[in-house]
Amino acid sequence: MSKKKKKVIVTTSTTPAKKRSQAMSPPKEMTFGKENFKWLGIGIALIVVGMLLMIGGFNENPNIWDESKIYGFQRTVLAPIVILSGLVVNIYALFK
Repeated sequence: MSKKKKKVIVTTSTTPAKKRSQAMSPPKEMTFGKENFKWLGIGIALIVVGMLLMIGGFNENPNIWDESKIYGFQRTVLAPIVILSGLVVNIYALFK
């Protein structure tokens, strides 16, 4: 007599018990909370305002070189300070 071999099928799907245990586990808490996102938004807004300050005004006549607008306080001092403060606020938001 010849014996028939049983065919074995291997699956990689999870068993119903594993599915139930995964479904019953509590939802994971987000890494960043509402307050962190608020501070990130403030930091990004400060960076954008600093970039807009760096754009500055425009010359009415492009053939005239106006040093007071190009090398003025707004573009050389104020704008970089605002941009750096935005970066500091973003670092604070990430490590809070």
